[in-house]
Amino acid sequence: MHTASYLAERKGPENCRCNLCFDIPSSKMADKEEKKILPDYQDAGFGFNIPKMFSIDAYNSALGYNPRPDDMFIVTYPKCGTTWVQNIVGCIFREGKPFTSAIEFLTSTPFLEMAGAEAAESMKRPGAIKLHLPFNLTPYSKDAKYIFVARNQR
Repeated sequence: MHTASYLAERKGPENCRCNLCFDIPSSKMADKEEKKILPDYQDAGFGFNIPKMFSIDAYNSALGYNPRPDDMFIVTYPKCGTTWVQNIVGCIFREGKPFTSAIEFLTSTPFLEMAGAEAAESMKRPGAIKLHLPFNLTPYSKDAKYIFVARNQR
């Protein structure tokens, strides 16, 4: 435990990031958690939920996508560094040249569940396709390439 003077310097335990203080609930921290807005989800079938902002039609077309031999998939659980890996792969394909706009980034590395199969079919090649589907729902081809990203979410 920290001394009162140590916590006073940091204006309370909510400003300290050590393991002891991080888990201490305070009224200020509780207020922040209460204000969190969780996204709404919809049942997409197969026991899988997707955010309501995703179109069911786009999701269904993503499930029916037939991978091409030159496809590269970036497959991750959400919040595991997908966008970071998309940027790395995109820069490799572009010989180190970074993306100049969000539109260029999203069309070069489409998010399959959100944009649908049409976005993957019409993307500039070479390119990478991002998805968060479980393995049993992931479009699979023995000729396509798959990058799987995982992290310890502690």
